[in-house]
Amino acid sequence: MTSQSRTVIGLFCGCGGMDLGAELAGFESVFAADADALAVETYNANLKGRAHVRDLSQPFAHLLPRDVDLLLGGPPCQGFSSAGSKDLADPRNQLWRAYLGAVAHARPKVFVMENVTGFGRELSAFLEAVRMETDNAYLIRERDVVTQFYGVPQFRHRKIVLGVRRDIVKGWPWPTPVDKEHHDYTRCSPGLISLEAALADLGPPDDYQPSGTLDGRDHIAVPLVGNDLDIAQHIPNGGSLKDIPDPWLPAPYAGRERKGVRGWQWYYRKPRPHLPGRTVLASIRPIYATILFPDVWLEGAPGAWSWKPVPREEFTDKYGYYTSPVSPRRLTVRECARIQTFPDSFRFTGTLLEKHRQIGNAVPVEFSRRLCEAVRQMLDGELLPASSQEQQPLF
Repeated sequence: MTSQSRTVIGLFCGCGGMDLGAELAGFESVFAADADALAVETYNANLKGRAHVRDLSQPFAHLLPRDVDLLLGGPPCQGFSSAGSKDLADPRNQLWRAYLGAVAHARPKVFVMENVTGFGRELSAFLEAVRMETDNAYLIRERDVVTQFYGVPQFRHRKIVLGVRRDIVKGWPWPTPVDKEHHDYTRCSPGLISLEAALADLGPPDDYQPSGTLDGRDHIAVPLVGNDLDIAQHIPNGGSLKDIPDPWLPAPYAGRERKGVRGWQWYYRKPRPHLPGRTVLASIRPIYATILFPDVWLEGAPGAWSWKPVPREEFTDKYGYYTSPVSPRRLTVRECARIQTFPDSFRFTGTLLEKHRQIGNAVPVEFSRRLCEAVRQMLDGELLPASSQEQQPLF
């Protein structure tokens, strides 16, 4: 790294996943803000920079310093997300306009916006607005990424929009993936980090005590109860609700049509231990994908645990009915934080539910670090020119 200080602004910063990646890549925060007070409290307890609680739907661009090196942001995505409300009229869908106002005012050398792939519905409007509001000052590319190819033990599919100011562009900054990206979760690739590699050394979690205090602990298993427990114990690793034969389906799924209904593959998924995890969500509800822990036996001693995955075929009867020999549970806060590549020293504020929400809304720290490192190398003149294909901008 050069001696030149590099500056960053973080908008919609949440608990700080994206900004921590920038900090680890050598950037110094000069402004950060989010409307979520608990997330901001978490940010300020863990990062060097200081975030502010602010409703970014209200005017704020005048608060930003100009000509910063990097502007980061991930406007809320609930209306675009496949796991969210899918309400295209959700007013949060227009918060990209607040981010645009920050770009137009601060004129950063580089800006990076992260969102769910459903943001593609607004992409043309965003790109045209950037061109108009900045007098066509930026060369821009957009790219769908799967973060498991960038040091993250998680199949997280996101859209990145990256703009480089025309007066300083020196090639397109982008980290090198460990293998050619693809969108097939079940396909192994060299260099990927499995759930087992990411989580095994944590060992068994502490028991949940509803009446007790957390005392800073976050490797705590919130138990499954009722229908969730009845269903989860019959889901094998890599399986979902679809794996329970019709005669054993509990309410409210008994008798429902299966053909052409995506929920059968989506609900109550259990991950495969030898692969990266599925997308960590801002929820603790076990009905969704990624919330359940895989069926494994833990072997070894504290600090040197190893996983022995439960073999599906040994616990499935002749009717195709699987029953787990281990007690099914949710992923813990710390396990979700590991999958999002937060360091173990990172502590989250709030209840278990609020901690899960902050982690699921974050950008994986390691992906952000690698991307911001590439941006810094470009700014410092260390980045080699990209291929002609990579240099082809949208504008």
